[in-house]
Amino acid sequence: MLWLVCFGLAGTVAAQEDPMEVQRCVWSCLANSPGVQSHEYHQCVERFCVAPRGEADQSPLPVQSDWGSGVATDGRHQFAGTQAEQGYGLYYFCFAGQSFLTLSELPLPPGQYRMLIGTTEYIVPFDMTRGALSVNVPPVSPFMAALRTGGEWATLRSMAGEHLIRFSLRGADAHIGRAVSACFG
Repeated sequence: MLWLVCFGLAGTVAAQEDPMEVQRCVWSCLANSPGVQSHEYHQCVERFCVAPRGEADQSPLPVQSDWGSGVATDGRHQFAGTQAEQGYGLYYFCFAGQSFLTLSELPLPPGQYRMLIGTTEYIVPFDMTRGALSVNVPPVSPFMAALRTGGEWATLRSMAGEHLIRFSLRGADAHIGRAVSACFG
C-alpha cells in the first residue's frame, strides 16, 4: 500500500532530480502526519516534495520522532518502534511483566549480534521464540537506557563486525517511555 501511494506521488514530480530524495520526502511526510488521507500529509507533500525546483519551501521538514508507540494489534501488548528505510523494524514490546525487543522481517538467523548505540556496543542474543528475532530485556537496564538516550542510531552488526542495518533512535526515549509506563506504571 505504501509503495503505491508513494510511487503515485513521485510520478508527479517532474522537476526533482533524485527520485529517492522525493521518495524519502514523501515517507517523511507520511511518518509525520496522521495518515495519507490527512490534510497535514497532503500539505507537507505539496510544500516539500512536489513544488517545482527552485519554488519549493527551503525550510527543513518538521523534526519529529522516527518512532511510534501504542497498543499492538493483538490489543494486549504495548509497543514502541521504528522502521529502517528497507522496511525492517526495531520494536520494543511489553505486557504483564514481559519486556522484549524484536527485529521484524530481518532475514537473519537467530544468534548473537553486536548492537552499537552511541559509542557503546552491546552483545545481544536474539532467538526466534516469538516468530521473529527477539530478546527479553528488562525495561530498566543499561541497554534500554542506551536505546532511549544513547545516540542517534542503533547499528546492528554481525559478531565479525559486518554492518547489517541501522535504526534511527530519534524520538525513542518518549515512545519507549510511554510503553514502559503503560506496562509497568
